[in-house]
Amino acid sequence: MDSHKLLIELTLVPAGRHIAFSKEMLEKVHVYRRVGTAGDAWQQVATNARSPFIDTEAFPAGTTLEYHVQHFNQQDAFEGHSNIVRTTL
Repeated sequence: MDSHKLLIELTLVPAGRHIAFSKEMLEKVHVYRRVGTAGDAWQQVATNARSPFIDTEAFPAGTTLEYHVQHFNQQDAFEGHSNIVRTTL
């Protein structure tokens, strides 16, 4: 699998956090978020997501959020994960 297609981009928008990623036609992409920094558990926030995914959950100002996506084929076999993107609200 080409690693270049596993890149994601995070942009802050009025509705929340806009997460853009590339996805093959038959591929499934799940979005994961963790609050805080490394060591906190990743939480799956979207299953078989479409790009862009907007995370609208509210968090207090100053909260650091990290996101990554995982790619799976039609048989639900793991194919790889994206880079981790981070923002502080």
